[in-house]
Amino acid sequence: MDGEILRSVLGLAGVPLLVALTQMLKPFVPSARWYPLLAVCFGLVLNLLVAWAMSINGRAEWAAAALMGILAGLAASGLYSSGRTLRDG
Repeated sequence: MDGEILRSVLGLAGVPLLVALTQMLKPFVPSARWYPLLAVCFGLVLNLLVAWAMSINGRAEWAAAALMGILAGLAASGLYSSGRTLRDG
């Protein structure tokens, strides 16, 4: 149970990290349309790395980690879009 809570917290806590990583790569990406895809890829990789570090061995747990990563990436790209919309007016 504690591992499940830890994975959930890490998945949610990774959203600001994903936003920061996307912002760091901004000068190297030619078009803004790739930013959400970058955030989702970073989220997926980050959560799968956490799952690997926690020695997850069940197929359902790996699927849950991947889903949490995709959702974190989508949240990060939504956060980026919302912030940009608010900033630009």
